[in-house]
Amino acid sequence: MQGDRYQHLYSWYVLLSLLDEDSPFASAFVEHPEAGAADDVTLHPRPGVSGASRYVQVKWHVDHRALYTLEGLVETVGRGRSLLQKLFAAWKSLCGQGPVEVWLVSNWPADPELGRYLQGRDWRFTEDFFVEPATGALKAARARWLEHLDVEWEVLRAFCTDLRLRLGFASMAELEERVDERMRMHRLRQGPEPRALALDGIREWIEVGGEAKRLDREKLHVFIRDRGLLAPRTDTPGVGMWIHGWARRQWREPPAVELDWTSHFDRDTRTVPTEAIWRERLLPELRKARLRLASRPAEAVIDFRGKVPLSVSLAVGACFPELAGDRFRVEQPTRGETMLWRSDAKPTQRQLHGTEREGAPDAKDLLVVFQLTGDAEPDVERFLASHPQRFRVILVLEPDGGPHDSAVGSDGDAVAFAVLARELIRQARVRWRTATTHLIPYAPAGACLFLGQRLNAMGPVVAYERTAAGGYVPFLTVETG
Repeated sequence: MQGDRYQHLYSWYVLLSLLDEDSPFASAFVEHPEAGAADDVTLHPRPGVSGASRYVQVKWHVDHRALYTLEGLVETVGRGRSLLQKLFAAWKSLCGQGPVEVWLVSNWPADPELGRYLQGRDWRFTEDFFVEPATGALKAARARWLEHLDVEWEVLRAFCTDLRLRLGFASMAELEERVDERMRMHRLRQGPEPRALALDGIREWIEVGGEAKRLDREKLHVFIRDRGLLAPRTDTPGVGMWIHGWARRQWREPPAVELDWTSHFDRDTRTVPTEAIWRERLLPELRKARLRLASRPAEAVIDFRGKVPLSVSLAVGACFPELAGDRFRVEQPTRGETMLWRSDAKPTQRQLHGTEREGAPDAKDLLVVFQLTGDAEPDVERFLASHPQRFRVILVLEPDGGPHDSAVGSDGDAVAFAVLARELIRQARVRWRTATTHLIPYAPAGACLFLGQRLNAMGPVVAYERTAAGGYVPFLTVETG
């Protein structure tokens, strides 16, 4: 497993070079179908660029009990082939296609007898390796290589000219640092979670096979966007709005608007303000905040910060609708990493599936369960049992792949789900002719905020909060027009 991880980390490190404006390479493969043992990751030059295709074998060793040696490269285990035979066979099958380089990349270093013949500049064999006649250990090793590969000297010389031995390469931790550095250079997110997303993509390409394993710059850009790997834009001016609900916190930049609602909330008991307090006090304060922020520059986003219930995030979004041109930049914890999600992020291709269940024929209300990061079904069933004959239809919205804690990987995912949720809710309202929409959210706060921005022309929407006992209670009503 460590070997696969090291291989995929190195592959991602190499693939990122395709993003360089001056990269000499146009495309790459992971596990090239025709490269034999040198198939782990390959790079292919741009049309019209003089250069060799690069075919790489990656070998990981869990400790440093041994070194690569002139003799060790021809050692075999049982009836298997030696490492040199594998690399030679790959080279022999590829060299007829044009200039090639066959690379061995490994964290094991070379011993002095082999290392003295490897150039520090480019990992090629030095001219001394090709000297005729050879003497000493080199003479014996070359003779063994010739016999082992069953070739003449000119063929061995051509093979060794195209061979690159990049030995003593980075440890796992060092390779992670190099990957992060290259991701930073291309304005991508760094750290364990973004690296895990990238490696998951490589495994998927290999599993699908065929053309999925061939990458170019355009396909990489699509993958980076869809997996939410782009670092958040920080150059866009913003004005801060803080709302303190479950807890009071301080952030770096002072806000233009700050609302302290902590006296109405208690996280331990899941106490929330009554509908009357929301309608008569908190909602008017939120509307005043919108008026105060209306004079912000047109290009400025609203930097929203706050520890609040999901329904409050939904209500904030509804008070600052997308149709009015309001754009948010909000903190969102994602798999141990706090990201800045934007409400104007480009939607990914993720899909949201709606399942409808008919309820009471005479009822007029629609119940929507917006569950992205967890399964709310047990609590919802208890809620329905205590409200018989209340809903005309129950609409459950789930992401492709089902709800789980990492189902929403980026702001692009969150925007896609919000857009699709609005359309599925609208269709259900029309089809079942319902009056009031009741909404139970089980999703990231950012996704609830973005959904709230898009709940226009939906009539009254009653948002629910989960109680300490595991049930749901109506918290606030949002008038969406």
